[in-house]
Amino acid sequence: PRQPCNRRQEQKNVLEKVASPTQYPVTLSEIKRHLRVTIDDDDSLLTDYIAAATEYCEDQVPGSRSFMSQTWDWKIHLFPGDSFEIPRPPLQSLTHIKYFATDSSTAVTTLSSTGYLVHTPENMPGVIELHPEIGAWPTVADRADAVQVRFISGWTTAPNQVKQAIKLLVGQWYATRENVLTGTIVATPPHAVTALLGSIGYGSYS
Repeated sequence: PRQPCNRRQEQKNVLEKVASPTQYPVTLSEIKRHLRVTIDDDDSLLTDYIAAATEYCEDQVPGSRSFMSQTWDWKIHLFPGDSFEIPRPPLQSLTHIKYFATDSSTAVTTLSSTGYLVHTPENMPGVIELHPEIGAWPTVADRADAVQVRFISGWTTAPNQVKQAIKLLVGQWYATRENVLTGTIVATPPHAVTALLGSIGYGSYS
């Protein structure tokens, strides 16, 4: 396989969310029961808190996670190796792998799914493995987004640790609304939230 030059080694991998989840790990009714809220006046506020808490918690899990089904594009400058882990686990499925074949390429080529194996363990990061009969990944262009991996990640039902962490965080924000600014979370999360999220971490990704 082609060896990267120094410039390519300095390039950063890029993750872009293509499709957001259609639901959150915790529903509005669950949050209201947790907070013992019986009125509907703050439904919009609580819904915003659920969304913000979900994204916050996803990034706080060691290595970052996808709690519910969502689609991502992972753009990297070369194939990382004969096998490599996919970020934002748990991996549900791989949609495609595309690549720029040469520096002069203006369109991407789709890699045949027969050229690799997809492993989707339940409690570990997903892995893409070069098919043993292929021998090597294709040569790619010298550009930061030479290889483009689209995948779907997330649970169909989030673990209880995730649900409880979101409930605790929303509860703190709701109780101390003056410490939650628009677009900025300034309150320190409860220690229990950190502990709960740490229990489902798999490690970090570059």
